[in-house]
Amino acid sequence: MTGSQGRMAQGTGRREQGSRERGQAYVEFIIVLPLLLLLIAGIIGFGQMIYVKLATEAAAWAAARHAVSTLNPDRGPAQAFVASRYALQGFGLNPDSARATLWAYGGWNRGSRIQVQVCYDVPPPPVPYGDYMLPSRICSTQTMPVYRWKSRW
Repeated sequence: MTGSQGRMAQGTGRREQGSRERGQAYVEFIIVLPLLLLLIAGIIGFGQMIYVKLATEAAAWAAARHAVSTLNPDRGPAQAFVASRYALQGFGLNPDSARATLWAYGGWNRGSRIQVQVCYDVPPPPVPYGDYMLPSRICSTQTMPVYRWKSRW
C-alpha cells in the first residue's frame, strides 16, 4: 500500500503545481496588460494624427486648386474655403474645428501665387500625457500659381 499512497501524493503535487503555474500566468498577464493597452492606445492616437494630416493636406490642395481656378479676388477665397470644408467633411472630420487661411502673393493676377494653410484642432489621444506627446493642432500648406491662360469669366 505504500506504493499506491506514494503515487497519490505525487498526483496531488502535480495538481498543485498546475494551479500555481496558472496563477503565475494570471499575475504576469495582469502586469503586462496595462502596457499592452497603453501601446494599443498609442498606436490608435498616432494613426489618428496621420489621418488628420492626410485630411488637411487634401483640404489645403482642394482649397488652393479652387482658389486658382478663378481670377476674381472676391470669388477665389470663398471657393477655397468651401472646398476645404467639403474636403474635411469627405474625410469624416468636423470642418468647424478647422481654420483655413489664404494668401495671394503678387495680387490676384495671372502667374501670381496663392497659398492656402488649413489647420485642424485634434482632440488629445486617449493615453496618459498624450496631449504632451502629440500635437493638438495639425497644419498643412499648399501653394499654387494662378493660371496664366485663364480668362476672366
